[in-house]
Amino acid sequence: MITRLGLVGGAAIYHARSFAGILNVKKDEAAWEAAQFPGFPSCPVEGAGVVAVCDDDRGAAQQIADLVEGITLVTDNPRELLDAVDGVLICDDVTQQHQKRAPLFLEAGIPTFIDKPLSRDPQEAEAILAIAQRCGTPVMSCSALRYSTELATLDRGALGDIVTVIAVGPHEMIFYGIHPCEFLHTVMGPGVKSVRNSGDEGRNHVLLDYGDGRTGILIVREDIQSTFRATLLGTTGSAHLVIKDSPGYYRNMLVQFVQMVRTGEMPVPASTTLEIIRILAAAVQSRETGQEVRL
Repeated sequence: MITRLGLVGGAAIYHARSFAGILNVKKDEAAWEAAQFPGFPSCPVEGAGVVAVCDDDRGAAQQIADLVEGITLVTDNPRELLDAVDGVLICDDVTQQHQKRAPLFLEAGIPTFIDKPLSRDPQEAEAILAIAQRCGTPVMSCSALRYSTELATLDRGALGDIVTVIAVGPHEMIFYGIHPCEFLHTVMGPGVKSVRNSGDEGRNHVLLDYGDGRTGILIVREDIQSTFRATLLGTTGSAHLVIKDSPGYYRNMLVQFVQMVRTGEMPVPASTTLEIIRILAAAVQSRETGQEVRL
């Protein structure tokens, strides 16, 4: 039996279109390209596919359905998905309010992916995760850079104990800064004790102190070329990674989500997701106050 997935929100935006184009076979590559949809190759997860798209903009939802195989339900009523899917992907719609669509599905026990960022507000993020825990519903929210192929293929053993990661990304501190932050956190793990941002709104320079001699550095600037990269410094070696394989990290993330739908096992602990949101919020608070923020 196919694992039935639903896309919720963001049908006119990059991620929903990307996810549909990766998880389902495109009907016509030329039509997909003509619509100026993201150019990722179709690479379905075996036994899974998007069968429903829900969006307030039904025209945008229908456009996705017209361009890929397998979508049989297009609606602007999210409740219609409750009996039609096994899992939902709530997609970024650039309002950073997409997370408000999640409780309906979490309370119905439907495994849910909530696009990044889970919330700009740590209290809201904690409340959403609490709903999932209370209802026993698996939930996943992350930047896809957690699953970058460049990191997965790195020989981390050659680096020894990693003591510093410098992670770089473009644009705004939370909406885009989550990408280098998630990458850094994936390498360094949880346990950040304090955050200090010595930059300004367009140029964030953030020091993460783990309290045990390890440090992380986030550089998130609006005046740099769009790039994601990181330098890993260890006791016996170092590495510099430029994250370019976006088809790889998106598909790797979607594979993890499908496995969560099937097994009920969350690939990213809720505590990890919440700490990342707290780090990002603390970076903004530190920038605005000029003070170190303890987590």
